[in-house]
Amino acid sequence: MLKRRLWVAISFVGVLLCGSSVVQARTGAVQSAPSDAPKVQCGDRTKGVFYGVVGHLEHRGAYRTTDFDLQISQLRDLGVTMYAQDVSSEDSAHLVADFARRAAKSCIGVLALVTPFEPQKRANEQETFERGYALGKTAGRVLKGLVTYYQVGNEYDNWTILGSDRSGEHPSDYDNARFMKARGSILGLIKGIRETNPDAKILLTSFGWLHYGFTDMLFAGTQPDGTKGHPIPRWDITAWHWYSNMGSITAAGPQKVNVLERLRDSYGKPIWITEFGVRPDHADPGGYLTGKDALAGFVKAAKTYDIQNVTLYELYDDERFGGDGNYGVIHDDGQTRKPRFGVVRDFIKANPMP
Repeated sequence: MLKRRLWVAISFVGVLLCGSSVVQARTGAVQSAPSDAPKVQCGDRTKGVFYGVVGHLEHRGAYRTTDFDLQISQLRDLGVTMYAQDVSSEDSAHLVADFARRAAKSCIGVLALVTPFEPQKRANEQETFERGYALGKTAGRVLKGLVTYYQVGNEYDNWTILGSDRSGEHPSDYDNARFMKARGSILGLIKGIRETNPDAKILLTSFGWLHYGFTDMLFAGTQPDGTKGHPIPRWDITAWHWYSNMGSITAAGPQKVNVLERLRDSYGKPIWITEFGVRPDHADPGGYLTGKDALAGFVKAAKTYDIQNVTLYELYDDERFGGDGNYGVIHDDGQTRKPRFGVVRDFIKANPMP
């Protein structure tokens, strides 16, 4: 969400590197066959993870006052099998672990959104790396055996971009020093998580709109000042965000960019839409959420672009408690369902996915 809870030459020993240093979107597509649909295990059964919703157990409000069993019941009724949760400290990691243990019995998995507190305020890339590494180790250790999927950071594009007049498509759209801090945090998080949980699947910090200029630099080992040969994060899944004011994800902006095609062909990895949502002032929220620019479009495009998961923002309204706004499918009492809850539930029921 656009935001929010973003709460040298590098010589980092043991940083994971991948071999490519060319952004292949410019010279030829990175082609890969669609991957097998991921599953969550629950006893002797498995369930697909295509539909999810965001929650904030570590925040105040309904997420803290509504007990786990009721939240799990609401998730099951909505039809989702993934619950995305922030992890910014050891305390929140244990809270998410407690929920994951309970939810697994009902075939509900957890996506951990692992983000250090305010990396943009750290002194330099070395410091963000160290803080990311420490948090990553903690998250991987506490959640091992409970959580498979870890998104490393959240919307780092929004505090590294030079201004709202920039499209985000080009490396020159980003501040060099801030980009380096963001990269350090990402590298540290990945290293820490993989040290303590080698089976973890890593989702690169989520971006949105046309901000793939940032991802291009990470993939190529470059940075905004044009220098090359920098450490390259190794991730398993490309994460993206999309909201109702952005229009169509397959025809975005004045140039009608097919963002899903761009992500698939540039990085050759499965795609997770780890936030999609409708702005609070939208005239027809349920219609948008199930329409061609959201759920209906994602379902139609899933096989073509290897979309494995789409996660709705969010379960409960939270503006009254200092959150991002009233984006929820349930009011901030944690119980009263909005009309859009039923609309989304009925869509999911009518459109089962692997």
